[in-house]
Amino acid sequence: MQKFLSYILCMLLACSFCACKKHHSFNDTITLDKNDKIPYGTYAAYKLMQKEFPHAIVTTNKYPPGNWKMLSSDSDKQVLFIVTKTFDPSEDELNYLTGFVQKGNYVFISALQITRNAAKFFKIKTGRHYNYYGLEVAVHHAFNPFDSTAVNLNAGSFKTPLSYQYPGADFTNSFSKADSSFTFFLGNSSSAEPNLIAVNSIKGTFFLHTAPVTFTNFFLLYESNRQYFEKLMSLLPADAKKVVWDEYYLNHYDNSEQQQGLLSVILKYDNFKWAFWITLLLLGLYITTEVKRKQRIIPQYAKPKNDSLEFVTTVGKLYYEKGDHKNLAEKLTQYFLDHVRNHFKISTAEINTAFERQLAAKSGKGIDEIKTITDYIHTINLSNTITQKQLMDYYELLENFYKTT
Repeated sequence: MQKFLSYILCMLLACSFCACKKHHSFNDTITLDKNDKIPYGTYAAYKLMQKEFPHAIVTTNKYPPGNWKMLSSDSDKQVLFIVTKTFDPSEDELNYLTGFVQKGNYVFISALQITRNAAKFFKIKTGRHYNYYGLEVAVHHAFNPFDSTAVNLNAGSFKTPLSYQYPGADFTNSFSKADSSFTFFLGNSSSAEPNLIAVNSIKGTFFLHTAPVTFTNFFLLYESNRQYFEKLMSLLPADAKKVVWDEYYLNHYDNSEQQQGLLSVILKYDNFKWAFWITLLLLGLYITTEVKRKQRIIPQYAKPKNDSLEFVTTVGKLYYEKGDHKNLAEKLTQYFLDHVRNHFKISTAEINTAFERQLAAKSGKGIDEIKTITDYIHTINLSNTITQKQLMDYYELLENFYKTT
């Protein structure tokens, strides 16, 4: 066994040596990380923020909306930059961002892909595919328009020059649909499809952008492309109090990749990858041929019995036999409100007209039926006692709701 392990160790060391001797190549990893000085990091963009907003505090955020440390939901003239591969917010996060913008703040979202939840919220649609051409040709040869990215700004909103390009990855997308009644088109891709829109919200504005590669070091430092960045910044108030570069959505998206740990690093390089699979194969052969696995018989266990329904039935009968109809009705109400919170994600803090409309919309039930349920809830809360018939009618009404939603 020791000889076998020594052989494997020598083989891994040899592969590691070969990997280290490999010539340095262009780093084409797209990280969009503000700390990365590689071509597709965003170090330059983050450093330029302070120059574009000289009177503002420029900092970073690693927390989801609602748990921010550097932004206030009660103040105005704040700017949040979200540069990520995929913008994937929850419904609560979208509502919080909207409230933040309505206070007179600005959110600039630059993402290659916007998930269905966010797209539905903004009433937009993005392209399903994007191009990512080989970087070796683009870097070491003359400029090739088929291996590049080009972006344009609208003449009605910006001064010339309006077109910018670079010989790098075409890590961009565009909007295939947007509601023109409340959105404004400010820029487009080389295919003339919009890639930059503004969505006004009372005092503030959302900016949606589908070319995050334009914030990378490679793009900004190529020829005069810095002007594109400066023109995008001109859309935001020059007297902003705070400018926050968001890292939450970038790290949230990359979390699954980070969790791969050492294995992802090993499989990234060809030499390590071959060594890993050969080692795995040899270990498999050793286990198959040398190790005798003995397994005792596993005793058969009875399937666990679910006593929850029996318990609920017993407690219900107890209340019913005691004649405490109001108490039992209140328990039914608590279960119903808990069901609404967990199943439909609706707040039950206030049972009012807004609650009725929201529950009717999400459950597919008629507003009259929902109103009948809420009337019962109010009647039970305000009454000292209720009759057996009221309890039975209330129970049947809730059962019908559960079965049909």
